[in-house]
Amino acid sequence: MPHRPRRLSLRRVLDMKKIYAIILFVVCVLPTGTCVAYQLIGTETLSEELVAQHYTINPNLDAVIVVDRTIPTFEYQTFYCVGWANEKDGEQGRIHFLEHIMFDTGSYEPGKLNQLIVDNGGQNYAFTTIHYMYLRMRFPKDKFDLAVEIDRDRFYNTRINEEVVENQKKIVLTERSRNSTDLNRNITNRFFGLIHDKNQSSYIGTEAFIEQLEPVDLKAYYENFLRHQKRLVVVIGDVDMDHVLTKLDEAYGNEQIAGELSNESPSPQFPNSEILGKKIKDTSKSLSIAKFRKSWHTPHLGHRDYATLLILARILNKTSNSLRSSVIDSKLARVFRVSFYHYKGFSLLSCLADLPPDNSIDALETAIQTELEKIRAHGISEDEFTSAQNLQLKSMYSAFYDRSSMALQLGGAFVHANDPLLYPKLIKDLKSARRDDIPRLIDQYLTNDNSITLSLTVPTKQKPTLRTSLYYGIVVLVLAGFVSLVGWAIRRHSSPERLSSNE
Repeated sequence: MPHRPRRLSLRRVLDMKKIYAIILFVVCVLPTGTCVAYQLIGTETLSEELVAQHYTINPNLDAVIVVDRTIPTFEYQTFYCVGWANEKDGEQGRIHFLEHIMFDTGSYEPGKLNQLIVDNGGQNYAFTTIHYMYLRMRFPKDKFDLAVEIDRDRFYNTRINEEVVENQKKIVLTERSRNSTDLNRNITNRFFGLIHDKNQSSYIGTEAFIEQLEPVDLKAYYENFLRHQKRLVVVIGDVDMDHVLTKLDEAYGNEQIAGELSNESPSPQFPNSEILGKKIKDTSKSLSIAKFRKSWHTPHLGHRDYATLLILARILNKTSNSLRSSVIDSKLARVFRVSFYHYKGFSLLSCLADLPPDNSIDALETAIQTELEKIRAHGISEDEFTSAQNLQLKSMYSAFYDRSSMALQLGGAFVHANDPLLYPKLIKDLKSARRDDIPRLIDQYLTNDNSITLSLTVPTKQKPTLRTSLYYGIVVLVLAGFVSLVGWAIRRHSSPERLSSNE
């Protein structure tokens, strides 16, 4: 007779559920008092000794942990996935201002936080970019609990009152005054203002906006906006993996703050596509030399073409037999370089130049197009491609020997592409890149209608017209005659004959 499966009675099913419940209680509750919230997302091998593990601590917080026992210290870096590009036009500066408060004060009395960090052998650093706010601490290996405590208190209990705000206003306004004379920063701010369709493009904000900031407004922005953004904590150094996860889970595992920004992979759409193909020429009285920037919209960090574009940028930027060398040798620019940058959802391959006083922007653009056409038509040699490829790989590998640099790369990939382990994958793409793709990339991306060109020029000195010259000439002659007449009168008044007649 065929075997028939036995049916479990209702009572048997209920008894099994009780057993599972007891097992779950034993596993989750007894050891730690609660069931851990973190989950492993992925693992990447960075080298023979270093492995990066990516965890979700809660829906709004991820962590990447790399155990490295070569030095008895660790890096603790926190990335908030929001920068000045997320702020309203004309209202940029709150995120940067809060970064100052969280870095300098946190939950402590003014001056106490940095003293605590220094007293425990640590270092403290922070900055704000277009797409993220960054806080970094470095400590000896036995201070991990302190690092988590500081980071947790910064997140939940940052002190924002009148004393703190007024003190930071002085510091931020001084920073703004110092940056206002930085010509490279000014053209960068103007450029990204165009890309993100903002009139005000400084992450610091205007002087008037900073002056009017109030504690109530900043506290509301901190609680209702900044704390709702996706975050990443990167821990690299001489740490115990289980201890790191336990402390992060204790600090953040039960966090119930819902995110406001989408955490999906970024779209390759350019932020302000209407600016592509445009040439903007501004004149600035504050300039001593003309500045030029031409940038092509290229795919985001996770795109298959990104690695080969990195190699192309190195080829264009060589010191000899390259676009850079041809521009410098022909004296079309005093300084010229080709750079490649990635952002949230896109990247930019950019030519940046300082031009001589009698600058010819049209001649420079022609030289750029001529060099690109030459490479597109004739290609590049295998040796040239391999050399650039190896230099790029060397740069990538070198980053993994510096903990701060490694953490920045992991954090940048998380912010810009929602994948902190993207760089190890990028190394694989670099190794498999093909030089035959270079002509296609130039055809596909490095075209005028896919670029934005910005030039900041020095005001032209106007030559005086004939009428103006004649006018000034007459004025000079009249003044000369008047001076001569006055001199004659003085001499006549002081002559001996005049003196004797007066006596």
